Amino acid sequence: MRMENVQRLVARRVEKLLEQLALLVTRGRTGEAVPSVGVTLHLTHGHQVSGELLDFLPKEAVLLALKKEGLLRSESVTYVDLASVVAVTVTDAGKLAQVPGMVRPLPTRSDLQKLSEQLAKGITEQFWPSEGALGGQVLRFEVDWVGLDDEPGRLALELALNVASHALKELGRSEKHGRDAIRRIATVRFVKGKETSAELEGDTGTVTVGPGPTPTVQGFRKGFTVEQ
Repeated sequence: MRMENVQRLVARRVEKLLEQLALLVTRGRTGEAVPSVGVTLHLTHGHQVSGELLDFLPKEAVLLALKKEGLLRSESVTYVDLASVVAVTVTDAGKLAQVPGMVRPLPTRSDLQKLSEQLAKGITEQFWPSEGALGGQVLRFEVDWVGLDDEPGRLALELALNVASHALKELGRSEKHGRDAIRRIATVRFVKGKETSAELEGDTGTVTVGPGPTPTVQGFRKGFTVEQ
């Protein structure tokens, strides 16, 4: 499972997770081609048991086929009291994408347009609220959708929008630069590029969105900074 997809997983209580994984197992029993689910159950007192999930009884027990060297499963099974399970490790997180409700839906173009407006508005209200209220300067996030309006592009853009927002807020709160550093930026443009980075020219910040390492708040903040 790619890192950007792992980041889209949602948190679940241990019992709810096992219940949803068991539904995947049930689909397999009906003849549907679904992957087996390997898990490690972390138990109270520091013990753990690993195997393939076979069945789950809500509020009561978990049934695992134990692992065996060189084979998918052995002929042994373990019945685990649900009350003793404190955490679950899923062997291959990619399989969670096939479990309903475990992955946040991919953002649409409309979702990201709303997000960009909300983030820019939040920064405006934090660092120059009076100007915005009186119809004066407000920060704008603008997206050039060329090359970004597909699944990988929208995922990368969502990440870049959030990182840029955090970087600008940190820049505005810093003792060295403060509000003046934010107030000199009128627009931040997001465009497709070979790698993800940020830079500032005049009153316009540009974030290029591309493949490669995950962008960092520190890196974006440095890109938006004009050294005196």
